[in-house]
Amino acid sequence: MTLLTIDHLTKRFGGLIAVDDVSFEIEQGEVLGLIGPNGAGKTTLFNSVAGTYIPEEGQVIFNGAAITGLAAHDVCQLGLVRTFQIVKPFAALNVLDNVKVGAYLRNNNSQITESKARDIVDFVGLGDLAHQPAKNLTTAGRKRLELARALATEPKLMLLDEVMAGLTPTESQQIVTVIEQIKEEYHLTLLVIEHVMQAIMSLSDRIAVLHHGQLIAIDTPQAIAADKAVIEAYLGKEFQFADN
Repeated sequence: MTLLTIDHLTKRFGGLIAVDDVSFEIEQGEVLGLIGPNGAGKTTLFNSVAGTYIPEEGQVIFNGAAITGLAAHDVCQLGLVRTFQIVKPFAALNVLDNVKVGAYLRNNNSQITESKARDIVDFVGLGDLAHQPAKNLTTAGRKRLELARALATEPKLMLLDEVMAGLTPTESQQIVTVIEQIKEEYHLTLLVIEHVMQAIMSLSDRIAVLHHGQLIAIDTPQAIAADKAVIEAYLGKEFQFADN
């Protein structure tokens, strides 16, 4: 079953075409990686899908309904949620209360939201820090909190924007494990922007590649790693040699 359809989506900023006639679909339960050079249009695509931007052309269909132009909070209510590369938790609130903010989207009963938030905080590995102010978390901790807040909204589809940015290799691998557990435990569909190639290759069922706002390839990780246009535009020959 197709959960998300992006149909000829175009987003402009003045004379700059940031996303240029992009079309693809994501199947329910799939992990689709989204890669490309800085400035390729990846985050703009996320913003256009999640309701931050209104595209000039094309449409976004989520779970059978057109959501193009809906406000971000309405999109989230429908079950599509995104994380941000630059994490901005409610710094003065503790970890648990940050996650409760997301949980209140579906339920206004304080006992239910607290229980749900506690379960999610434990799930992402922040249980021992539940009552610590979010401002005290490390970068890796804030990334886990970002995942927890998104999970608390009970999404069907999560858009993850460079969850591993700024992390050490060990921390990145730990986040990969959490994302894999999220997919398995919560049965979610994921669209993932990432520059850590080892992570995105291992996580993804398919990978889409943007370059200058255009979709230049979408295929299995193995096919993408061998695609000459992708190697030329983004991966580089050293990646090809390292992969062989």
